[in-house]
Amino acid sequence: MINLNMVKKGVFKKGWLIFFAISLLFNGYFLFKDSQIFKNIKKEEVLIKKVTRIIDGDTFDTDKEERIRLKGVQAPEWPKGCLSQEAKLRLQDLILGREVTLKEIEKDNFGRLVAFIYIDELFVDKALIEEGLAQASSGENPRYGVQLLSAEESAQKAKRGIWSSACLPKNPQCKIKGNIRSDKGTKIYHLPQCFNYQKIVINEREGDRWFCSEKEAESAGFTKSNDCPR
Repeated sequence: MINLNMVKKGVFKKGWLIFFAISLLFNGYFLFKDSQIFKNIKKEEVLIKKVTRIIDGDTFDTDKEERIRLKGVQAPEWPKGCLSQEAKLRLQDLILGREVTLKEIEKDNFGRLVAFIYIDELFVDKALIEEGLAQASSGENPRYGVQLLSAEESAQKAKRGIWSSACLPKNPQCKIKGNIRSDKGTKIYHLPQCFNYQKIVINEREGDRWFCSEKEAESAGFTKSNDCPR
């Protein structure tokens, strides 16, 4: 004779096992899906490095013999650029012998690490630009670029550092900037109304020149910048 209670218990037990198995499958699926989502999220890489040597106003070495370049910053060319020595000494004062934090790290074509640099709460890249000891080389970064461009604008308005009379033409009438790019083999001149005029820093020791007229610039082999109004 069939025991109805035992049958009921067996059916219940079997149903519970099926439900448990299905639950495990669903949970496993969603856990896998979540792990894939988190796998695709790139967390900000942060490194701590000790500075042992300053190369110039935007480059230094660490105790691990790594060369680091400040991101979004272009200091005057060492040793000939206007205020290049001051920029190097300032970076030295800020970080030499100390531990710095590197953020948003990448490598350039020379194998150097390129990163935004912090010492405690101080944003070093921004400090150099704000003091007029470097230019903002790029404002494209959504998190840091706006800060760097704002710092550059502040330095320009206050005529600090490379934006001061120390790096301006001796003759106030000669405002045309003749800029030589040896890496590109170009000689370009910029008028005050040209789009990038304010960003061009003249390093006379590198062959850059100030001109009083376009004719003078063209006679010296310079070509008008494409950023100038036509």
